[in-house]
Amino acid sequence: MKSSELIATLIALCVGAPLVFIFARAAADSEVRRREAPARAMLGDGPFDMLASGATPEQGYFGNDRRAPDFTLNDQRGLPWRLSQHRGKVVVMNFWSVTCGPCVEEMPTFEQLAMVLRRRSDIELVTVSVDAGWAAVSSVMPPNSRLKVLFDPERAIVRGKFGTRLYPETWIIDGEGIIRARIDGARDWSNPIALELIESFL
Repeated sequence: MKSSELIATLIALCVGAPLVFIFARAAADSEVRRREAPARAMLGDGPFDMLASGATPEQGYFGNDRRAPDFTLNDQRGLPWRLSQHRGKVVVMNFWSVTCGPCVEEMPTFEQLAMVLRRRSDIELVTVSVDAGWAAVSSVMPPNSRLKVLFDPERAIVRGKFGTRLYPETWIIDGEGIIRARIDGARDWSNPIALELIESFL
């Protein structure tokens, strides 16, 4: 190889290698941002960054080291529903009350999510009301609601086992029964980004 060709090759390597590194780093960062996007959108940047750094924000939870406590509650038809019987599915569980304005505003987006999930066997969507029963909440539900509504008027599960005091609060539990996220406050659950977040735990 001529010296001029060798010099040209060395120059190309010196210029090209950093560009390859920069491109690879950018691609890796882009993939991380893509994976984080649903959680960031639902939790918010501040809480997500705190959770990612290991800090505990006042609101929200994002992790994989807490098992959901098992429980059984009756649904709107009086039938028992037990959390542990849904192992193998991602369970999306919303705690709410008819006296909570943001809960009532959020509920139609859960109805829309239920429509999207109606043929899915790998995701279970359930709401847990702390109201007295179906008669107490039926006025805010559509006539042919697809939502499964459980009732915990004594708050033995909502407060006693999950520690929830403010509503709405939505928990996402993976197929092994591990709590993967807790999202405090109302969100638009009909937004595709919400489904993307849920599906990321399958």
